[in-house]
Amino acid sequence: MWICVNCGERNIGGPDECRVCSAVRIVSVWIPEPAEQPARSRILPALPIAVLVGALGLAAVIGGPRLFNSGRPRTEQAALRTAAPILETVPLALVTAHPRVDHPGAPAVVAMLDTYFRGINERDYRAVATILDPAGDIDPGVPGQLRAFAEGTSTSRDSDVVLLALTEASAGRLRAEVSFRSEQATGHGPPERPAETCTRWQAVYLLTAHGDGYRMLRGDATNRPC
Repeated sequence: MWICVNCGERNIGGPDECRVCSAVRIVSVWIPEPAEQPARSRILPALPIAVLVGALGLAAVIGGPRLFNSGRPRTEQAALRTAAPILETVPLALVTAHPRVDHPGAPAVVAMLDTYFRGINERDYRAVATILDPAGDIDPGVPGQLRAFAEGTSTSRDSDVVLLALTEASAGRLRAEVSFRSEQATGHGPPERPAETCTRWQAVYLLTAHGDGYRMLRGDATNRPC
């Protein structure tokens, strides 16, 4: 089939057999009809996009941190890798001396008090026994005395121990005024308030010299709730 370029008539046969223009000889051009094109599928173009999205999602899950850091300058990445570690908090001393305490025996007394209160906190009553004067209120060599003390302080946790004053007493002894805070289980509070779980104490200890240090002879204290 061909189309006449003069009249547009569709014709069958050669280009000189136009029925409309049969009396006039014209030059015609053979224009084949375009073949019908099949419709494109919408599934195939979408498939590569779905695969791409899936690949990017997997990369983000597996290599996310590396992908996100890849855009940062090298100097910034190096700074992140070489950041200084966080230092642990240095614990405060269990026993301190008030600034007004200027007695030369203060360092030895502070050391003795540290042994005493740390021994209570850690339930190390053998350490506590080393600073108790056998002639005093508690004789570690007498069966039952140290055990009773251990039972009475078995739930205690002492803190904020401060040597407030240190003065000379008779017979070469020292008088130490001490404040501290104790936390204990209910039922182990002071005799007048056994259910109390936090108590503030003001104590006076009579100390005896022993070698380069001191031992605890006896003590007395007042208390109030925290």
